[in-house]
Amino acid sequence: MGVRAGIPEAIAQVSPSTPRVRGVCPADLDLLMSQLLPDLPGYVNRTIQRSSQDYVPRFVILAGRPEFQPLPQGPGVNHPPVSRLPGDLEISGSDPAIAQVFFTTLERHYTATQSVEYQQYHWLFLSQTDEGWRVNQMFSRTAYPEGAIPTPPRDSSDSEMAQAVRLWLRDCRYRS
Repeated sequence: MGVRAGIPEAIAQVSPSTPRVRGVCPADLDLLMSQLLPDLPGYVNRTIQRSSQDYVPRFVILAGRPEFQPLPQGPGVNHPPVSRLPGDLEISGSDPAIAQVFFTTLERHYTATQSVEYQQYHWLFLSQTDEGWRVNQMFSRTAYPEGAIPTPPRDSSDSEMAQAVRLWLRDCRYRS
């Protein structure tokens, strides 16, 4: 993974040439993500501050370029009814009508003596409804600095990140 201006390429922001049309919540997943990702750090940071009983200073700095290529669900199987990830996490979004989006965030956590930057890898399952896009499920992994092995995927469907995506989608529907 290369580094550009101190930011790993995997979390480079969405291209500035991507059109951002306000007032319309796009049905096109590529366009939707190009509008969501630049706004996502602000939404997540507000969600973290509102939801945390024992507030620990941590912030999402950047949300990375999305990838839309679905992961294979198993050897020789394209779309099983339910798949499993390591750690026995069920994937209920294996229906072909459910879109898979992968994105990365750069986050910073503050302790009493230092700040630690780390990446989170997110696997988001969305479906298009008559009312717009909805979050079905989400999995996340954490990669700490200095070559540490990323954590196993965990169901993050109720995390601050997933809540922030839901809030952004709600706001997008209301803007439309």
